[in-house]
Amino acid sequence: MMEKYFNGAVEQLLDGLGNTPFNSFMVRYNGEFRISELPVFEEIRKRTDIYVATHEFVNGEIAGGYEPYLSVICEMFRKHMTGSFEDFLARCDVYYLQRPVILSYFETGVCKREEPVLLDEVEYEQERMIHALENMLLCLSKVCPIAIFLNHFQYATWSTMALTKRLISKENPNIGLFIGVSDSGSMPEFLIPVWDAIYEKLDDGSRVYHIGNAETVRKEPERVEETGEVADEENYRKLTNLVALLDYEQASYLLKKIERRIKFDNLEVADEMKYKMLHLLGEVSILIQDISKALEISEDLEKIHLPGKEKDCHFKQDYLVATAYMYQGKLQEALEYTRRALTVADEMGSEHGIFLAELMETQIQMSGWYNIFFCAQDVKVKQELIQKLIRNNFQNHLAHIYIYAYDNKPEIVAKAYRSEDLLLYFSKGVRIAKKIGNEQLIYMAYQKNIMLASTNGMYEISLLYSIRTFESLRNKESIEAGRIYSGVAYNLCAMGENERAKKYYDKAIKLFYYLRRSEDIAEVEYNRALNCIMCGEYSEAEEYLTRCMKAVEKLHLNSLRVCNLSKLYGLLALVAILQGKRFHCERYLSNCRQFLNYVLEKEQLGGEIGAVHDYAKVDDDMFLYTFSKALLARFDGQDERACVLFEQAEGYLKCSEGNQFFSQALFRKSRMECFRDLGDLAQYKQEEQVLRDYEKQHGRFESRMENMLQKLPPVEEKEQLVTREQLDELLAQESVLLAYQSKKSQLDFISTWQNLIDVTGVSAKEMMEAVMKTFLNHFNIDCAMYVRYRDRKPQVLFNNTGKEMTEQISGQLEAAFRQNMGGFVISKISSNYAKHKNVTSIFGEDEVCSMVAIPFFNNEKMESYLITYVLMKDNWHSSVNRYMLDEDDLNMYQMLFREVKYSLNRIEAYDKIYEMNTKLYLSAVTDQLTGIYNREGFYRKLNSLMGEFKRGEKKPQLGLMFIDLDNFKHYNDTFGHDVGDLILIKMAEIFGQTCADQGFVCRYGGDEFIIVFYTADKRQLEDWAKQIYIRIEEAEGFGAEIAQTLGEQITIRKEERISCSIGIVAKEKITEEEEINTLIKQADDLLYTIKTSTKGTYRI
Repeated sequence: MMEKYFNGAVEQLLDGLGNTPFNSFMVRYNGEFRISELPVFEEIRKRTDIYVATHEFVNGEIAGGYEPYLSVICEMFRKHMTGSFEDFLARCDVYYLQRPVILSYFETGVCKREEPVLLDEVEYEQERMIHALENMLLCLSKVCPIAIFLNHFQYATWSTMALTKRLISKENPNIGLFIGVSDSGSMPEFLIPVWDAIYEKLDDGSRVYHIGNAETVRKEPERVEETGEVADEENYRKLTNLVALLDYEQASYLLKKIERRIKFDNLEVADEMKYKMLHLLGEVSILIQDISKALEISEDLEKIHLPGKEKDCHFKQDYLVATAYMYQGKLQEALEYTRRALTVADEMGSEHGIFLAELMETQIQMSGWYNIFFCAQDVKVKQELIQKLIRNNFQNHLAHIYIYAYDNKPEIVAKAYRSEDLLLYFSKGVRIAKKIGNEQLIYMAYQKNIMLASTNGMYEISLLYSIRTFESLRNKESIEAGRIYSGVAYNLCAMGENERAKKYYDKAIKLFYYLRRSEDIAEVEYNRALNCIMCGEYSEAEEYLTRCMKAVEKLHLNSLRVCNLSKLYGLLALVAILQGKRFHCERYLSNCRQFLNYVLEKEQLGGEIGAVHDYAKVDDDMFLYTFSKALLARFDGQDERACVLFEQAEGYLKCSEGNQFFSQALFRKSRMECFRDLGDLAQYKQEEQVLRDYEKQHGRFESRMENMLQKLPPVEEKEQLVTREQLDELLAQESVLLAYQSKKSQLDFISTWQNLIDVTGVSAKEMMEAVMKTFLNHFNIDCAMYVRYRDRKPQVLFNNTGKEMTEQISGQLEAAFRQNMGGFVISKISSNYAKHKNVTSIFGEDEVCSMVAIPFFNNEKMESYLITYVLMKDNWHSSVNRYMLDEDDLNMYQMLFREVKYSLNRIEAYDKIYEMNTKLYLSAVTDQLTGIYNREGFYRKLNSLMGEFKRGEKKPQLGLMFIDLDNFKHYNDTFGHDVGDLILIKMAEIFGQTCADQGFVCRYGGDEFIIVFYTADKRQLEDWAKQIYIRIEEAEGFGAEIAQTLGEQITIRKEERISCSIGIVAKEKITEEEEINTLIKQADDLLYTIKTSTKGTYRI
């Protein structure tokens, strides 16, 4: 019956080829079987009028990127097409940077990419890859219809599912897809969204069939081991192909499975393969924005030693860490590691390594081009680097440098109104971007100029670029389109077209709502608040700004792209006092100042990176701060103080880049009122004239406005509005999803954490160094201090805060913790920041952005505490990580460091036991008089040596000296046993000095000793024997030592002085311990012959 249903579905798909627009089906069943072995396929494969491909995905095996579509394309091209494959790629609109990847796969089966992917272009490139493969299949299907049968589809990769989703959504009668799915199989969580989309699309079209059990068809054999978790060359090839094909989530998922087996299951893997797998995971982690994982991997890589490849490994590790830090926003650290990589590349003589490191240095100055708001200043780029980019064909990087590093000055941007070609470097970069087909870079290039123009009051130029950008967009309902609508609204607002601006804001919010982009909605609401301020709608402005702040908190953002937090607080303070809300104004001003203190300090000190605080510098923020304080002073009746503050605000307003359009008139009128109330008529009239001049200049837009408005992106006259309730619901859903992802990440981290703290044989400080390094990297924390108490005294186990633990600081912290025994978490945006000033002041109140502090008590006795915090940043837009710690972090850190506390207790207990056991062991294997091995220790050491021989750690050869002391009885009988013991000690010292680290000494019994050397070289052994006799001769019978011991002068005749006889033997290629016993007997026999003939000599 099963076969009948399957045959019917197969025939339906084949009959629909060339006729049915949406010719795809999903067949769901229970059990396991192979559709390719169904009899119906024997006949289908004979057909020449269609191309048939059957593919079985196998659970536990690594599936290839876009498998089997990529193979189908290559095979069909060879079979049905003429001309070169490169021309075919160009005809199918394959992205320029991706052509080498597909071409190399076509030629060798291995994907090779020439120019690295940039983090901000990952999604764009993934979309371009799907688009390219779709085009190639469509093109081939016109030559020969294609029927593809996929089974066990739940084991396919993300890339395969993403392309499948695209194919089933487009009308194409020449491609038929049959998707077999076993309900007994499962899939990773990250695949569920694309899987759901596929299922819903087919189910909506009644193209999903449920056909029952597969019990009658041959089942898959039981799998003993998942081959996909084996770290070998074949799997490494598949994984590198996945990465080259941009299937990063899939590659990360599979690499993490291998990593877990290596770390926790002790999977035996050659060091070189282990290094390759982990390094690939580190690179992929950056590309999926899991920066903490990349840094964790870099630590694992440091522990792997590859002889002969040390410098290459050091370069890769330094380059990986530099990239991670760059995207994490730690630009100074990124620069440090880049320079280390550059040094290593120079030592290796690697021109390509030097090039990559030099390019990284330039990228760091622009924060990796991850956000255009960082790229608002010109950057010096060496001409040699430009030439290297051209030679290495790094077209995309070259275009980015031309676009972002140059033509950022307002006077240069102003030329764009006449002709874009006047922006020499910018236009050159755009031409390169157009040549390689990088539409996103073209969009972002125009966005950069839109931002520069609008923040410098050139609203017409900003609108001009908005129009050009919108016209170039393929998808007018995309995120990019939404941002253009928001930007147009912003510029219309700045040009006084406030009512028209509202329609564009509504359109932007509608787009972002359906695209589920809460952060973008918050940015629109911020801009909308500015529009409300211009219109005098202060209550509405406060509502929009409050919603922005709510989004910042719910989404754990550092800032909005268009506005940093100090500016947001400054605006809230302004609209609050304009409504007479004095208390709210003071609270917002306090929050604003907490950010500005750090910014002002950094502005004075400067920095190597050359970045300023966000794209609008600090003047915008300071203007809002001082303007609001002036209005607050007016509210309190302090007009003279207000006048001083207005004057300060005037200075900031002149330098400010983003405030004039919405605040200029408001500021002038407020200042005029202050002068009027003070009776300063001259200043009043002067200020009135400034306002008139501004309004006259502002009216210049009207002459050219009509022509510009005709070209604006279209909006409906009555746009259907998204309600506030809908926006709140979306924000809540996004917040829950974010929290879930955070929790999942933390749970995944716990296994790594437990492995870190479950150690023995290390000191508490060593363990904490390793633990804290991982902790800081994973949670993107800057500084931490961990202190435990021993005998009521603090012992610092980790401290990278730069603050020395003094008795005063210790007492201050302990007092603070006794007031907050459950710990606390604070941030610059939390209401309790000032409450814990007694702690933050220790570490620099202006420097600390957010902090978690956790004490651990036992019966009110403090056992330990953790203080960890995030520093204020020079630029809040540069990082892919958040900075504001919250209650979830507090709870997580409490759990983690409670386990650390238990682990430290275990280490302490283990150390005591280990110390006791060590003493017992040493007493068993050590001669108590001389401190060298006794006979028991000797044989244990030999047993250990045999293990080293068998493992290949030491060459299996030994030299052995059997030694018997001469005249020892005379010393005992003449001077007593104390002197006899002294002689044994001194002779043991001579033997130990002779062999040093080339062997070991044993007191075999009485006055007999054995020295074992790790060589069978008889000439060397003879030299060592001669050294022994020289040292004995120089000791002169140890007369001086004996006299000191007895407290009287003594005389020892030369013939009665202590000496020794030595039997020496050697052997190579030792395989059994019995051979060593034979050596001992041979040496003893030699010794006997000496003792019975000429004592005091050696024999080999």
